Amino acid sequence: MNINKYLFAFAIFAMATSCRKEEETVFPDYDKNWLVVEDDPNDATIHANYLFFKETGIPVYINDTIGSQQRKDVFGHDYTYYEVLSLNYSLGGVVAGAPPVVQSYSFCSKADVPAALAFLREEIIPMLPKSAHIPSILLVDTLTSNAFGTYAFKGFNTILIGAVPQIPTMDATTRAAYKGAILRAFLTNAVLDDKYSATLQKFYTASRKFVTSKDVYGVYTFQLSSLVTGLPPGTTATPQAVGFLGTDPRYSYYTPLSTWMDVSMYLEATLGNTQDQFKQLYGTEPNIMIKYGYIRQILADMGVPVQ
Repeated sequence: MNINKYLFAFAIFAMATSCRKEEETVFPDYDKNWLVVEDDPNDATIHANYLFFKETGIPVYINDTIGSQQRKDVFGHDYTYYEVLSLNYSLGGVVAGAPPVVQSYSFCSKADVPAALAFLREEIIPMLPKSAHIPSILLVDTLTSNAFGTYAFKGFNTILIGAVPQIPTMDATTRAAYKGAILRAFLTNAVLDDKYSATLQKFYTASRKFVTSKDVYGVYTFQLSSLVTGLPPGTTATPQAVGFLGTDPRYSYYTPLSTWMDVSMYLEATLGNTQDQFKQLYGTEPNIMIKYGYIRQILADMGVPVQ
C-alpha cells in the first residue's frame, strides 16, 4: 500500500513538472523572422538599408549579429539570445573534398555602405530574375574562402560580399570580375534547379564523355593523358581541352571535384565577361565553348540579361 502511494505521488509530481516546463518553454515570438530591416531615421546607414529593403526585399547588414532577444531557458532563467547569420555553404548533396568555407572576414564601416548600395542597385539587382532568392547580404571588408576567393560567398541565409571599401576605386576589369563573382553567388542555386536538369546533364556530359573508365570530375590532372580518349589528334589532354575552365579552386592538381563547382566556375566567368571577352579567353577550346553555350541557354531562360 505504501508503494502504491509512493508511485501515485511520483506520477503527480512528474505531471506537474512536465506542465511547468512546457509552460516555461513555449514562446510564440521565438520563431520571428529576423531577416528584415527596421527603420531608424536617426541612423543614416540603417535608414539607407531600410530603403533598399523596401525596394528589393533584400535585407543588407554590416554585422553578422543581426538582433537579440530576451528569453528563458528550460529552468525559467533569463538569458539574451543573439541571432547570427549562418555562413555555412548551402548547396545540397554530398560535398566532394573539403566543404567550401569562409576562412576569415572583417566588417566594413558605415561609410562604405552608400557606394555598395549604389553598386547593387545599378549592377546587380537589374540582373536578378524572379527565381533568385536572396535571403540577405552581409557587406564586409576583407573576405577569404577556400573555394570562392575574396569577392563573394553564399552562406545558408546570407551572401557575403567582400572588398566593399574598394568599390569606388575599382577599374573596369576588376569591377566586371567583382560583378561576376557576386552574381555567381546569387544565382547558383537557381541555375541548379531541377528545371534545368536536362540541360545540365548535357553540360556535364560534354566533359564526361572524354573519360569512360571513371568520372572526369575529381581526376588528378597528371592522369588525364592516360585516361582521356576522343580528343582530336595532337591535342594535349588538359582540363581545358575536356571542357573545364581550370582546376578545382580547393585542389589545384585536380579537375573540379563536383558538378556544382564546375557550374559555379562557368557562372562567374560568364557573368563577369561579355561574350566577346569570353571568346577571347577560351575561344580556342571548343569543349569550353560548348559548355558555355549551355550556361548561356539557362541564364537566357531565367531572364538574366547576359551580355
